[in-house]
Amino acid sequence: MSRLKSDIVYEIGATTVTTTPPMSFALRRGVCQDFAHIMISGLRGIGLPAGYVSGYLRSALRTDATRLQGADAMHAWVLVWCGPQAGWIGLDPTNAVLASDEHIVLALGRDYTDVAPMDGVVVGSGGQRIEVGVSVTPVAS
Repeated sequence: MSRLKSDIVYEIGATTVTTTPPMSFALRRGVCQDFAHIMISGLRGIGLPAGYVSGYLRSALRTDATRLQGADAMHAWVLVWCGPQAGWIGLDPTNAVLASDEHIVLALGRDYTDVAPMDGVVVGSGGQRIEVGVSVTPVAS
């Protein structure tokens, strides 16, 4: 996970949802989806069960004032099976951190195609582009 973080540049727009793990690995750049797909490929390659997680990150400033990459939009990270005693562990290769309560899970699957927030066909004469902004902040109790 740390190696991915140090070797791959987080760059919005460098890839699309159709970019394959080998393509983004060769580019050495991408977004959270690419980091997750590359890590899942590596984990499965060495025989470890791994899954794709789609969700959100807390976007409010933390007490240590660091902000995780991928906040303010959909985010992706990895689950890896670590045996019956530890179970499934969440890893965020984009930020090189363990998934925590700052990671809000929306869907689990084998890869992005299992958990895509939208799917279908649009027929029209012009191009379409969807932009989403998300702000995840804790609610005072």
